[in-house]
Amino acid sequence: MIALLLSIIVVPNLFAQSANLTPKSNQIGYYPESDKIAIVPENEASKFHLRDVETGGVVYWGVLGASEEYSLSGETVKVADFSDFETPGSYSLWVDGGSRSYEFEIKNGVYEELSKGLTKALYYNRASVPLLQTYAGKWARQAGHPDDEVIIHPSAASEGRPANSTISSPGGWYDAGDFNKYVVPISSSISHMLLAYEQFPDYFETQTLNIPESSNTMPDVLDEALFALRWLLTMQDPGDGGVYHKLTHAGFQGNVMPHQATAPRYVVQKSTPATLDFAAVMAQAARVYEPMLPEFADSALTAAEDAWQWAQEKPEVAYKQGSTDNPAPGTINYEFDPDISTGEYGGSDFSDERFWATSELYITTGEDSYYDAGGWSNTGVSGWGNVQALGLFSLLQNRTNLTAVAQSDTAAMKQALVSAFDWYVGAGENSPYRSPFGIESWQFSWGSNGGAGNIGMSMLMLYQTTGNEKYYEAAIDVMDYLMGRNAIAYSYVTGFGEQSPMHIHHRQSEGDNVREPVPGWVAGGANPYNQSQDCGESAYNSDLPALSYLDAYCSYSTNEITTYWNSPFIYMTAALEAMTSDYQYQPEKTLAFTAPSADSLYEPGSTIDLVWNAENVSTVNLSYKMFDDEEFTEIASGIDASAGSYTGIDIPELPGDSLVFRIQDAEDDTFEAWSAVVRIKPGRTISDVTVLAQFDFYPDSRLSIRWEAVQIDSIDLLYRLASQEEYSIIASGLDVNLDYYANFWVPDAPGDSLIVRVRDTHDHNIYFDTEPQLILGTVSNEGEDGVPESFALSQNYPNPFNPATVIHYQLAKSGQVQLQVFDVSGRKIADLVNEHKTAGNYSVQFDASHLSTGVYFYRLTAGDFSSTQKMLLIK
Repeated sequence: MIALLLSIIVVPNLFAQSANLTPKSNQIGYYPESDKIAIVPENEASKFHLRDVETGGVVYWGVLGASEEYSLSGETVKVADFSDFETPGSYSLWVDGGSRSYEFEIKNGVYEELSKGLTKALYYNRASVPLLQTYAGKWARQAGHPDDEVIIHPSAASEGRPANSTISSPGGWYDAGDFNKYVVPISSSISHMLLAYEQFPDYFETQTLNIPESSNTMPDVLDEALFALRWLLTMQDPGDGGVYHKLTHAGFQGNVMPHQATAPRYVVQKSTPATLDFAAVMAQAARVYEPMLPEFADSALTAAEDAWQWAQEKPEVAYKQGSTDNPAPGTINYEFDPDISTGEYGGSDFSDERFWATSELYITTGEDSYYDAGGWSNTGVSGWGNVQALGLFSLLQNRTNLTAVAQSDTAAMKQALVSAFDWYVGAGENSPYRSPFGIESWQFSWGSNGGAGNIGMSMLMLYQTTGNEKYYEAAIDVMDYLMGRNAIAYSYVTGFGEQSPMHIHHRQSEGDNVREPVPGWVAGGANPYNQSQDCGESAYNSDLPALSYLDAYCSYSTNEITTYWNSPFIYMTAALEAMTSDYQYQPEKTLAFTAPSADSLYEPGSTIDLVWNAENVSTVNLSYKMFDDEEFTEIASGIDASAGSYTGIDIPELPGDSLVFRIQDAEDDTFEAWSAVVRIKPGRTISDVTVLAQFDFYPDSRLSIRWEAVQIDSIDLLYRLASQEEYSIIASGLDVNLDYYANFWVPDAPGDSLIVRVRDTHDHNIYFDTEPQLILGTVSNEGEDGVPESFALSQNYPNPFNPATVIHYQLAKSGQVQLQVFDVSGRKIADLVNEHKTAGNYSVQFDASHLSTGVYFYRLTAGDFSSTQKMLLIK
């Protein structure tokens, strides 16, 4: 056997983020003429370069910016700016002597597919209808929640609809990772889509999402929004115009598919914010759909006016849900049964909802009585809890059609938007990550990515109203943040980018037995404030704001999804695609190497042939340099370009070094091309292999295997259990230049050990086996007599769990043993073990089907030994 692998490292919690050393770029790509920036973690390098993914040729060389401290991630970073490189193609960014970025493209229409994916995600969250394979592919599922017999909760009772009577309210979207439907947040989601269509109708005319309505004559984005709007209309009480706050189960359901969540459904109390948001989006919908669906538009406007009237008569009806264990007087759960414990979406100041509603009604009806002069003052970043900006956006979008009473205020409206958001641009330009998002710690809170999207929307509204390019580039910076230019180097959108979330808090993605999550969802994003509430602080590697993200289902505070975190980016991607002119790349002349190929390996002292393509170039000069040198050395000059090759160049006697060749137009030496990097063989090695585990070595924990290889073209990855003799293939024929493989999961064999083998594809006698790694779930820590050498209490598995989990413990001595479960208040829930036990390994199952979602603790006491662990039940 020839030893190939060195430095085998096993690291737990791959997706509990620490600062990522990968150069951080937008993993989707860049428009040819937009700014192009990547962020490079601190190292000794001063330069970077771009390589063509297909040929390996070096196409651009740049100088890194000065080191800057980013306190929100604890990093020291440098800026790699390649904005002046505009040639379309697929590239990766390499730091000289260091690492490389994920691949990205430079092209027209760079966000076209992402724009479709973000909207299609909403289709996957449709309620009450089946998702057919024709449209949903492997994420097809049965219909869930017909909602044709929804109970009137006592808090929502009226004369015409008494408590416990039923109504029909099918359709709409599940709001987030749960199965409930909420009026307040869905209203802003729909509004973002309608605003995008109002501004860019031509763009949406040709966008096809492959949804059931795609064959009709209406743009798909309006079809999808209409599916939600028709549900929203059912949430209005026709007797008085008021709107129910939400349609919900009494409590959150377990990790099941929609059709398996069959608990009763309720509409709850009518509220002022729900009714005003309803009025706003229905008034907006009335004008958007009027040319296509005039009858629907009439119904929507009537519903909006009825809702407005109800809110005028009941201007301060807040939705206060209250806790389920000790609700305060005046709350829903204090006054009525059953208790409701799902999302509240509450609030107490409804001035922003009122301004949005009156603005949309004013624009649609043209009635001056609806105009709220000055209601747009002191606008802030929008979100479901502050929709003031949505009213201002609509006024500015329709500014040329406003009546005289508002026309004189349009300049002040523009200035209000500038005053609210100019700070983000200036501060972002001077921040280490060069983005208007991620400047201050307060930006990293629950749903931080949604906040980024709402800032981006504001930037694009400013660009449209002022024409100032700085706002366009600020919006590009927001997209770069979302798609990978962030401290953890993640694309935060499922299914897009090389490193994207795999374990979103989304019940369908968790329960559908499909490895990949439903695509197109924006994960909530970094949030340091709620770690103790979901997976537990120990699951997170950092509490620094920019690093506080965990790609795990239990992390609902950072990894849940919602329609209203997607919708700002639906707007942004459509706006950027519609407003960014296509770049016409028509070079007058071309020079490009076709050989040597990417990452070629040559023996010291051997020879190499150069091959190139040239158009409209007469003669060329050839030169080379060692990769780390500054100056080139001439090989030959005045060569006939049409010859297309130059042979017999000697490779220097410098084992382990690298070199690059350059071809120049002899008549214009500024016009040049570089070859792929040529490596000089140092000898047969594979080194710096790292095996990373997502959640320690528990069954089904995702592994990432990384390596650095020299003088081997391709490798195979295999594994076996310690209890087995034969190896099984993980993957074969992998290009060693990929550097890593991340599509392998720990086998379901707790108590056994995993061995990974890496071998040369062409010579199976060249391989290396990693040290056996224990698969957790049972513990093997025994002395020669089979008795454990120490006491231990293991983390339960699975965790989070529903409804049962297994707890393993080991005893070094015989004696009385207690294993007890407690809730967060310290109240004992269960005695799992209370008896004399001999020394050994034990497992016990804990069934929590009778308990509510929450954090629980379990404690082992054996003689003088005591240990406590935390577990999370999510139903």
